[in-house]
Amino acid sequence: MTVFSASDSSRLERAAQALRILDAPTIGPHRLYKLLDAHGSLAGVERHLVSDDKVSERVQEHILGTPLTRYRDLMSEVVARGDDFRLWSDADYPANLSLWGARPAVLFFRGDLSHLARRSLALVGRVDPSPEGRSAAHRFARHCVEDGITVVSGLAKGIDAASHRATLEEPPGYTYAVVGHGLDYAYPAENRDLYEAIPQRGAVISQFPLGIGPQKWTFPARNEAMCTLALGTVIVEGRPGCGSIIQAEFSFKHGRPVFLLSRNLRQGDTSWARELVAKGAIVVERFEEVLEVVQETMGELWQPPAQETRYEQGDLLGLLHGPEQTGLPEEGIRVRTTPETALLFDLDGVIADSRKSTAVALATIASRHTGRRVDPQTVDVAGSPIKALAALGVPNSKDIYRAEYDREFAAASKEHMRVFKDAVAGLRALRQAGVHLGAITAQPKRRAERLLPADVKAEFEVFYSWTETSGDKSVGIRKALKALNVPASRAAYIGDSPSDLEAARKAGVLGVGVLWGFSDHATLSRWPHEVMLNDPSELDVELLATLFDD
Repeated sequence: MTVFSASDSSRLERAAQALRILDAPTIGPHRLYKLLDAHGSLAGVERHLVSDDKVSERVQEHILGTPLTRYRDLMSEVVARGDDFRLWSDADYPANLSLWGARPAVLFFRGDLSHLARRSLALVGRVDPSPEGRSAAHRFARHCVEDGITVVSGLAKGIDAASHRATLEEPPGYTYAVVGHGLDYAYPAENRDLYEAIPQRGAVISQFPLGIGPQKWTFPARNEAMCTLALGTVIVEGRPGCGSIIQAEFSFKHGRPVFLLSRNLRQGDTSWARELVAKGAIVVERFEEVLEVVQETMGELWQPPAQETRYEQGDLLGLLHGPEQTGLPEEGIRVRTTPETALLFDLDGVIADSRKSTAVALATIASRHTGRRVDPQTVDVAGSPIKALAALGVPNSKDIYRAEYDREFAAASKEHMRVFKDAVAGLRALRQAGVHLGAITAQPKRRAERLLPADVKAEFEVFYSWTETSGDKSVGIRKALKALNVPASRAAYIGDSPSDLEAARKAGVLGVGVLWGFSDHATLSRWPHEVMLNDPSELDVELLATLFDD
């Protein structure tokens, strides 16, 4: 039996409470910290959640119905395994990570965090690199060791593994591996030796509790934590679709410089690399170029070991956001002003609900072509309308859909289209508060026009349909930001489907999921998001404080 001291038991209890709150529907780290500011302690947050009438029943049911012993047992297992954890409020919580307003409230690790310096660089890349790519990873990692810089990577095959291994060569430096699963998993299996070696000269770090295995949604979340642990990301060798691109997008979001070795622009499909350069990635040949840019960009956060100073979290935030907040000297610090803010919306399932209109239109068409009355309530509107017609027995459903659907949808929408009044009220309040509003929908333009009354559509400064984006919402988001002159770091996309949250991630903006549309909480929660909203009335100006720490 493991015996804990009083202080250990107190920290385990706080970790258990934090994990239970974070498991509640719609509550992520951003909202947890806002609630802590308002209610003072985890116990105070839980009292608020179970007693406030404005809190959804599902949240209250989770807090009241989920025994805290479940999370206490999990934390006890962490310690019994020889792993450790840090709470967001611990003085030795990683300094760079503490700058993130949605940092993991409980950070799990195996090894030693004491050498995780602010002077850290993330070295990342493809899982199937060329020999030249492996050589470049080795070279950059050894330069980091020589300069006393911590090497951060993701323990994946290829460039990640090469970076970790080079750091551990004699004389070794310190390296930290950020993984996309609980510490009870070793993934990929071929890097099991690194799982054993890295804790001797650093740590394996995870934001996920034990029992969470590698999943599609965990790795983008891992990339965001990785880029915030470092003060810059170097893509040694990439390719279209590799996780390094996700890492770069998050780095842009967090104001961290992104570096791209020039060889990525000279071989194979270079479109991904050119796109990153267009967004601000810096092309380099030499390691010294990286150091020069990071020093200039991050200012006093990037100090050589002899000058390194411990700062409290507020001081660190001041160094990133400007001396006017801290009284610190201005020299060497990049001062940031608060830019304009934009909220961009999917329409169907967020502002309006076309499900009944769709069902009536499809039932009308099916009734006409099958010779029997089709009840709209029997129509599946969740998937493809063409497949729905085929399932209802309509022959040549694709041709019939193209010829008749728009007309029937327009007719049905006059009577059955539903607009969420509370969502519209929220739009108007946000617009009055000076927020730029935009709409990006996957509906074709002729059908998108049927979703909203003219006065509601007028609330949006930009309005992009499938026609303007070729069906890629991330393209629409980027177009909207350019038209509105708003940086991605001050924007969010609000949608009701996994594809909406994926589009937000691809475009580098915050993702907000809503639960009154086409997807449930279990579906949306598997995708990276900042916050989940239960009810259209939650689309109000208070959302800005949750998203942007205003």
